[in-house]
Order: sequence, then structure tokens, then C-alpha cells
Amino acid sequence: MIFERIAELGDFLNWWEIALALLVILAATSVQVGAGIAFGIVAGPLLALINIRFVPVPVLLLTFATASSAFWAERRGVKWDQIRYAVSGRIIGSIVGAGVLSIIPGEKTFMLIFGLIIAFAVLISISGVKIPFTLASVGFAGTVSGFSAAITSVGGPPMAVVYQSQRSSEARPTLQVYFALGAFFTLAILFISGHGSLDDFLLALILIPAMVAGFMVGPRLKPYFDRGFRTFLLLTAAVAAMMLIYRGLS
Repeated sequence: MIFERIAELGDFLNWWEIALALLVILAATSVQVGAGIAFGIVAGPLLALINIRFVPVPVLLLTFATASSAFWAERRGVKWDQIRYAVSGRIIGSIVGAGVLSIIPGEKTFMLIFGLIIAFAVLISISGVKIPFTLASVGFAGTVSGFSAAITSVGGPPMAVVYQSQRSSEARPTLQVYFALGAFFTLAILFISGHGSLDDFLLALILIPAMVAGFMVGPRLKPYFDRGFRTFLLLTAAVAAMMLIYRGLS
């Protein structure tokens, strides 16, 4: 039955869409492993442009798998007090986001909202806004992250804004755990509210080989993430946001 359903995915997926999606997941996983953040902001907008069926649930499934696997090597550096606040906020935001997702009328509206959220996240990231790093701000960022992730699969930018003053080597283990647990709870809420299906699991399964390859590439890229990485990431997200907005309005 599962293999038959995988074959039937060809009804709404072309081979070139799968090939492009594999390349996107390879890049997103490499970034997540190397930096501890940004799987969603790389994968979400680009996969939505390839085929809207890839978001939000398949990307969240892969976010969970990637972050869960990546955190284990750095588990001793996790700040569990930050995790409690961030994940509590994530759950609240995900519940609200699932409710909003239920009332979005169609694919074009979804693309427009998706693009506007990504554009807003980019503007916040380049604005120079600095939020005091406290448990309260971590919890608030988790709430915004959960809301955004439930709708678009992208929950990284709010956390990036709060953690921007922290050293990457210290923040990365905590962020890996946050994105693993956050993706798990957001997925649970989406499935309970009727926004997940077997097809979402199968789409994620098709993309797993690229995720595995990203785990081999990512560690080699860690030394380079401090050099121009933020600019490249924000530029990619900005271009994707503009394209999503254009497609939503066309």
C-alpha cells in the first residue's frame, strides 16, 4: 500500500520537482548541522516555490529528524532552562497558528501569507533590532516561532533574533534541541487539527537521502558559517519571499 501510494505521488509531483527538492534539503541540512539553525528558512520558502505540497508538514518532519540527530553530539551544552521557556511558547504559538491555517482559503492566499511572513522575518533580521537575552524573551520568541512554523514550517527567524548576541558554539546545542522538540509539538498539533496525512510522511521519506548527505557535508562547513553566511541566508529568504508574494498576487 505504501509503495503504491509513493508511485501515485507522481500525480502531483514531477521528477524535476523531486530533484530540486533533494538539492534544497541537502543545502538546508548542511546549514542546520553547521549552524544549529535555519533548516526551515532555507527549505520552507524554496520547497513552497517548487511545490506547495512540501510545506508545512513534510519540512517539519525533516526539521525534527535533522535537529534530533544533530544535537546528540553536543548534548552536554544544552541549556535546559531556555528549552523549557522556548518550547512552552512554541506550543502556544503552534495552537494559534493551526487555527489560522484552518481559515486560509486557498493556495494563492497561502503563498501570499507565507511570503509576507518570510519578508517580515528578513526585515526584523536586518533591522538591527536587539532584544535582551532573557528567559522571558526566549519564551516570547518561541511563541512567535511556533505560530510561524505551524503556517509556513519556518520557525527560525524569531529565535535567530533573540540568540544573535550569543556565541554560536554555545547557542547551537540548545537551538538543536529546541527545533527538535518544537517541530515535534507543532507536528502533533497540526495532525490533531487535521492538517497532516500519510502523503506528508511519504514526501519526507523521499527527501531523506538528501538529508543524510547533508549530515556528511554540514560538519565540514562549520568554519565558514561566520563568513558571509548571514548575508547569503537573508538574501535567499528575501528572494524566495518576493517570489511567493508575486505568485500569491498573480
